[in-house]
Amino acid sequence: MNSEMCVIRQGFKLLPKLLIGLLSVLLLSACGGGDAERPKPDKVLVNAGQNIEVNEQVSVVLDGVANSVAGGIVYSWSANPSLTFEQADATTAAASLLTPVVTVITDYSLTLTATDSNGTVGTDSIQMRVNPINISPVAIILAPKLDMYDVETYPILSAISLDGNTSSDTDPQTTSASISAYLWQQVAGPDVLSGNILTASTLAFNTPVLTQTEQIIIRLQVTDQEGATATADKTLTLLGESSTIPDLSIGPAQTVFAGELFALSGLASSNASGAEPFSAIWSSNSSLAPIIGDPNSMKTFSIAPLVSQQTEIVYQLMVTDNYGNSQNKTQTMIVQAQALTRLNDTGMSLNANNIENLAVYQGEFAGQDAHNGFDRMAASGTSDKAGRGELGFDFTRLNQNGDEIDQATSDWQCVRDNITGLIWENKTDIVDNIHDAQQLYTWYSQTDNGGFPGEVSANSMACNLDSGNCNTEAFVTAVNTQGLCGFFDWRVPTHTELLSLVHFGKAQAPLIESEYFVNMGLEGLASISSEFLWYWTAQPNVDGVSDAGAQNAWAIDFNSGVDNFINKSTLARVKLVRAGR
Repeated sequence: MNSEMCVIRQGFKLLPKLLIGLLSVLLLSACGGGDAERPKPDKVLVNAGQNIEVNEQVSVVLDGVANSVAGGIVYSWSANPSLTFEQADATTAAASLLTPVVTVITDYSLTLTATDSNGTVGTDSIQMRVNPINISPVAIILAPKLDMYDVETYPILSAISLDGNTSSDTDPQTTSASISAYLWQQVAGPDVLSGNILTASTLAFNTPVLTQTEQIIIRLQVTDQEGATATADKTLTLLGESSTIPDLSIGPAQTVFAGELFALSGLASSNASGAEPFSAIWSSNSSLAPIIGDPNSMKTFSIAPLVSQQTEIVYQLMVTDNYGNSQNKTQTMIVQAQALTRLNDTGMSLNANNIENLAVYQGEFAGQDAHNGFDRMAASGTSDKAGRGELGFDFTRLNQNGDEIDQATSDWQCVRDNITGLIWENKTDIVDNIHDAQQLYTWYSQTDNGGFPGEVSANSMACNLDSGNCNTEAFVTAVNTQGLCGFFDWRVPTHTELLSLVHFGKAQAPLIESEYFVNMGLEGLASISSEFLWYWTAQPNVDGVSDAGAQNAWAIDFNSGVDNFINKSTLARVKLVRAGR
């Protein structure tokens, strides 16, 4: 037993005998046998320094000391909860850290670990308390920008909404909204906030009617989760009545063919009581220089110019109020090149309003029949006709051989419609001629008759046919035997074909182009019917079917322009047709 342990043994002489006996056994075991003394490892003594109390987001410098007989010590720092340390050299205890952002007082245990060249480790810890520091919030007011007005400048009776939602706080206590309270107030200018909600994140109000321009200042105060506040002011300019720019809307975009009409329409209004009347001016910077009917009318028209391909034209409307404030809008229209068609237009050139038909454009009733189609193109001077005719109609006279003849002649047997390509029989006023317009026929056809051939009308005095059978089939046979205009394929027209001749724009009957179809049988109507000028079509009608089949067929009245089905036994006129060549 070594001397230290022996001293320890001597120190226990005063203990009770039983305890001394037990210790003696233990000490004898440790000291007996004559074994060599076992060396004890050297300790690494570490001192991490003093405890620290600091604020969040500050730099802290750490240092410490360590001692070991073996030497060659390396150092490292750790923290609980975890933190990031900056340590330039592991052979020194010097280090630094940036305290974290905290919302409450937070304690950290910082531990310095020292390891010597023998691998012996020593540690020491200190406490670091980090205190939160509240950063004041930031108040921000966003104001809307109105078209036609300067930034933060508003006319009378405008609905304004100021937005405080972009206000923020960089160090909220929780993940919920960083701003806990909003408070709006007005600090200058005419009152606009009476009766408004002032504690929401947005502020809505209407600008008042002012006689002159004034400024107001609106203040927003925001409060963060820790009770800190911040304010922001916004200066707004409120215009007087005389500075209010009028509102303007313009009609929709349109697509028309060359020669048709664009309906140009605008609507101006203003919240300013003295703004009316408004003056208007329409214009276009197109190189095609489109004609504008009345450039100073709010509702007018423009003639689509002649183009060879689809072309855009931009129209501008500028209105000026009684104070001299102006507003303008533009609209892009599309002109299509004229297309070939096989359909005649209606012949309607009049413009209707609520009480009458007029030749002049009616801006309140845009898009009428008179504004579009071949009739309009002809009136605009953009149609290219092969022959002549009123408005959109295009006819050519043919002689007895079917050849074109001088337009001024009075001797023509047939008329070619240059739009549809159909060739029509020309009626005459010669009584003993089978083409006399006063000749009347029943409807009769042995084929395509709807189940009932109609009335033969034998030995009738209503026509001058040699057969004495005054019906449509007999008349077709007679004309084809004659070879009118050198053709032998004449027939009764379909409903659509016959309707293409009706001139709905005429004020007096018969409703057909009068230069080419002079004789229609209107004379002498009183002896037959003073109300109708029926011409048969080839189409039977099944309405009113009896056991004998369909009793009616379609006819068109050139006295009124209406169509209807009439009984096949009715005496009516016939204008034959054939396909063109």
